Amino acid sequence: MPQIIGDLKMAKVFDGTADGTPFITDRPELPPGRERSEVLAYLRHAAVILRAAGLDVDQLDPARPKQVPMALLTDGFWIWDASVAYYLEAHDLPPEPEFLEYLRGRDFTYVAPTREQITAAADALRSQ
Repeated sequence: MPQIIGDLKMAKVFDGTADGTPFITDRPELPPGRERSEVLAYLRHAAVILRAAGLDVDQLDPARPKQVPMALLTDGFWIWDASVAYYLEAHDLPPEPEFLEYLRGRDFTYVAPTREQITAAADALRSQ
């Protein structure tokens, strides 16, 4: 179940942590192919709400060089971390089911949010 922030839903990267190690539960596979490519394209073509300088450590493989993007993105209805695309591509970690169903329901067609929607998403994040 996604977190609700104002009128938006926020997609989780992981479902939780145990002893400092992130985990997921009940996420169906998203094998390589057309659908996965469309998910990745959607995730990457979003409006940036907040971006941090540099790259972060891979939570699933800390031995890798820092390469995880640090940004929050939106389409005006959902907010997600840029690392959602990274973990799908690098570790086959699919987005949470409700977010994936939302993307499927839009037929993976990204429509840029309005300036007002981007501002509302940023305001919702700041209120947390």
